[in-house]
Amino acid sequence: MHTTLVTDWHELADRSVDGLDVRLWWSSSTGRVQITVADHRGGDHLVVDVDGADALDAFRHPFAYGDGADRLPRPRRRHLAPASGREDQ
Repeated sequence: MHTTLVTDWHELADRSVDGLDVRLWWSSSTGRVQITVADHRGGDHLVVDVDGADALDAFRHPFAYGDGADRLPRPRRRHLAPASGREDQ
């Protein structure tokens, strides 16, 4: 696992479409490149390390580079029962 300071990452590009925010990041100290995808509809968040040579293609097609193991867990949602006020989980 790589550890870098949060302030070391620079956002190079971003785009939003249909509830998805895709961002391209570069670490100036390590030269690493990452793609992040935030799904505001379902609450999922994907983080993918990519080779610098693949950065633009990964930015355009992030799900082609993520294998599912890079997906962060979805936060649990609570739903209130309509009449009783009990919470279902």
